[in-house]
Amino acid sequence: MEEQELLHQVLDTCKSFEDKCRNLDGVVKKCRKFGGAVTVEVLRHFLQRHGIPVSPRDVYINGLPTEIDLLIPRSSARPTHGMLYEPEQVLCVLEVKKLGSFGQPAVDAVKDNFRRVRKLRKGIQCAYVTLEERKSYKYRPTRGKIGFPCYTLFWHSGGQAQHKTPTRDWSKLVAFLETAARTG
Repeated sequence: MEEQELLHQVLDTCKSFEDKCRNLDGVVKKCRKFGGAVTVEVLRHFLQRHGIPVSPRDVYINGLPTEIDLLIPRSSARPTHGMLYEPEQVLCVLEVKKLGSFGQPAVDAVKDNFRRVRKLRKGIQCAYVTLEERKSYKYRPTRGKIGFPCYTLFWHSGGQAQHKTPTRDWSKLVAFLETAARTG
């Protein structure tokens, strides 16, 4: 049930933030990037609780002009300014989303970014992680669509209540990352 705790931390933090982001007319001002940033930070914290070494969020790999949400570095990694890793210092790259994909261009972008990472160094593992997604959404990333592991922690259904069902991918993600971390 660890994934339930992770979900609630993200959702509670986002709700608290939105409640405080009302303009003078009382209208909530949405900040879409905040939910993604919180998801990355909470995921990072939970992975660290499992002893998985994980970078700060929003880092870079030398030679790749793309921001990386999180990565699993080698234990010997010493990133420049705490954020720029050499390709040989990287074991795994994670693309993290709060609410999944928003269409085919998003799926293509993840696939292309992972391919570019692998061109830098073949041994780097890549994985897509989303807190929640609709199971029936035709543009949700899957291993078959992007060629890399995909982990969805919760399926959600539409409507106001948005029922969330755990997928059991949390334990699979942790096992995948523990294996990746052991190789370094």
